[in-house]
Amino acid sequence: MVAALTIATLASCTSEEPHEGGESSSTSPVWMKIQSPSDYVIGEAGPLALEVENSESKRSEVDVNLSLSLKHAPKGDVSIEYQEVGASSWKDLRLSPKDTGGAESRSGTFQTTLPPGSSTLRLRLTPGMRPTNSGQSIDITAKISRARKSLAIAHGSAPLAIFQVKAESGSEYVQRRGGWAEYEFSVNNRSAVDYPQIQVLAFLCEEAEGDCKADESTSALSVQWKTPDGWKDLRIPSPDPTPTSDAAPDLEDDAALVSDIPLSRDDSKRLKFRIKEARDLRKGPWRGEIQLLARHKGDKSTTALSSTGIAFQVK
Repeated sequence: MVAALTIATLASCTSEEPHEGGESSSTSPVWMKIQSPSDYVIGEAGPLALEVENSESKRSEVDVNLSLSLKHAPKGDVSIEYQEVGASSWKDLRLSPKDTGGAESRSGTFQTTLPPGSSTLRLRLTPGMRPTNSGQSIDITAKISRARKSLAIAHGSAPLAIFQVKAESGSEYVQRRGGWAEYEFSVNNRSAVDYPQIQVLAFLCEEAEGDCKADESTSALSVQWKTPDGWKDLRIPSPDPTPTSDAAPDLEDDAALVSDIPLSRDDSKRLKFRIKEARDLRKGPWRGEIQLLARHKGDKSTTALSSTGIAFQVK
């Protein structure tokens, strides 16, 4: 089993009426989906795209309406820029408050020429809010119409980035009975929350026909992080002395290593770790991964820092 800790990944939804393969199930000649392939950072323009299939044989002028619901986002503003099909310049989309039954939202419309076949309507979204928890996003509804007749509608979301994490470098292998393998991340806290403690998730699993089985405790590894005073051991949290069930321990708790690395709002750090085998593993193909976690002070819930850990093999 490989741990999957995701803040936000590809947010993409198709129009409400397509068949598999993109054909419209109604009489409308147009099908559309929203692509938002990245997290959105406060004050930074992030890409947003409407992928459109038009089965008509000629170009037509259409209205594109975007509705942004802020129901699942902290208070703050949001702006959108767009490009007309075939143009290279960006234009600001005027957004106005929209009545959605009490939920704060914005709406704006622009006109463009829709060619036959496949085309992409390119937009940029800039959020003006900081997330206070993982999973917060701006919900998006896109609608294409002509002469007030709806041609296609699609739903998606723009997930708000809590952290920007980049894997800078990492060894492909941890050598059996060998030396240290080093791994480095750069981290930027884009949230409204100070994180007094970062944890490291490091785990091993035995490969079986491409899958992982027999998850191993982090005790099979020695993990250290680089401090200003040199390398420091990371410790494994003590297990609960009074477990409430006979179920196997959760991998996240079993493999998390405690550190004293703080990351306050707007703080950025380069974090370096190193790993080696702590005890002999039985023969066979083993693979592992190192990821980062963070916890609110006094809060038992865990917020994922990174969904793109660095993978390695034991060789």
